[in-house]
Amino acid sequence: MTAAESAPGTLVARMGIEIVEEDPRRLVARMPLTGNRQMYGFLHGGASAAFAQALATHAAALEAGPGGRVTGQELSCTHHRAARGEGWVEGVCTPLYLGDAFGTYDVAVHDRRGNRIASARLTCRLRRAAGPSARPAPTGESALSREPALSEESALSEESA
Repeated sequence: MTAAESAPGTLVARMGIEIVEEDPRRLVARMPLTGNRQMYGFLHGGASAAFAQALATHAAALEAGPGGRVTGQELSCTHHRAARGEGWVEGVCTPLYLGDAFGTYDVAVHDRRGNRIASARLTCRLRRAAGPSARPAPTGESALSREPALSEESALSEESA
């Protein structure tokens, strides 16, 4: 996480989220169960959702580059099973779509045994940093979609067709 994201008083700092692997195409982080439980002792569903959003927003910020800006637009989080006990949960975030103005990210959250406890998807508005290297070209073969955004004019003409 960036210094601003993990500064004292931020949600990321309060939840104890730590980056394990940082790359715009695959971000891995962990979050402790301690301090993020609901009243029955299980990981709070809101903590899973906030964890997923923190990962996806951080990955989007890496994509936007220094000086870029990211705003979360829509978060969907499905809770599959409870996380219990001590230790950490791990989240793996990968981009599903990166366009000119928006990015959609998938986050899988697993318990210490590798069981998927939550699946989340976040769509972010991306404002990339200015400059020719603001949007690096993809390398190698990838299932990642990088389509140009439609202009309003072309989108309207497609709707009327």
